Amino acid sequence: MVSASSLATVVAAFALSWLAIAALRPWLGRVAAARPDARSSHRTVTPQGAGIGVVAAILVAGGAATLLAGAGDARLLALLAAVVGLTVLGFVDDMRPLAWRPKLAAQALAAVLAVASLPPEASLVPPALFWAERAAATVALVATVNIVNFIDGIDEITLAHAAPAFALAATAGLLIPAGGATGALAAAGLGAMLGFWPWNRHPASIFLGDSGSLPLGLILGWLALNLALAGQPVAGLLMLLYPLADGGITLVRRFIAGRRLTEPHRDHAYQRAVDGGVGAPRVALTVALVSAATATLGLASIFAGNPWIAAALGAVAIVAALVPIAAWLRRPGRTA
Repeated sequence: MVSASSLATVVAAFALSWLAIAALRPWLGRVAAARPDARSSHRTVTPQGAGIGVVAAILVAGGAATLLAGAGDARLLALLAAVVGLTVLGFVDDMRPLAWRPKLAAQALAAVLAVASLPPEASLVPPALFWAERAAATVALVATVNIVNFIDGIDEITLAHAAPAFALAATAGLLIPAGGATGALAAAGLGAMLGFWPWNRHPASIFLGDSGSLPLGLILGWLALNLALAGQPVAGLLMLLYPLADGGITLVRRFIAGRRLTEPHRDHAYQRAVDGGVGAPRVALTVALVSAATATLGLASIFAGNPWIAAALGAVAIVAALVPIAAWLRRPGRTA
């Protein structure tokens, strides 16, 4: 289900994203080049920071579509501030890596702002538990920001899981009370990521960078929260299932092994796949297929209108996501 306004938003964001990256790329090559090291999947110096163009396209196209639809709300200014703040933080980190503690503090502040922008009526708990629910949502957003950042480690992979997620959220915005603002933002996210793809096709000529992965994680998490709090928790979970599964399993494995969670590594399933001989394009394609399947099942859970059917669809999606992850984790990795 696609409306003319959603399609126009996708097209506008695609064009803005592609053009912005084209204009920024020479400058980014001078100020934010990613140089290969022991943890890198690339072998040549490559510009990073394309997230500036991607995020700008999302905010401009999504903001215009929201205003034209009459869905603007003053609370969304808090989300705007959070997204812009993480973009700036990420770009500073792209130019000169920052310590993890101040980054985490800034992410927490951005998450607080993003949660403050949620509709006050969006809740699944009794009024007495409202603030506990909002605190849990804040923690979930911080986790999503970091996990999306962790998964952005090979060419095309962020597009592979984010495009289906945005497509699900854009379609859901037409079906449920989550509404026009979320649908417009998701449609803009889909278009902006598609505009990034020609530049990030393997071998990539530019990387998203933390200036893209951090705010994208916030936007995706915020959209998923809107779905969940509008009464569609299964769809909200399935929207982000691949990065949550890969990132979550990796963190648990490292914790069990007694390794520092803040230490750089190459233990993610997709990294093990590449290090074990699977080509990066094939890994990204697998993630795209899995994410498209889980997004489709998430959309089906909305149409089903039955929590038991939704739970069954969620179980099928979890199996679909875990199959390639389990296979990739059996491959030998390499020491970071």
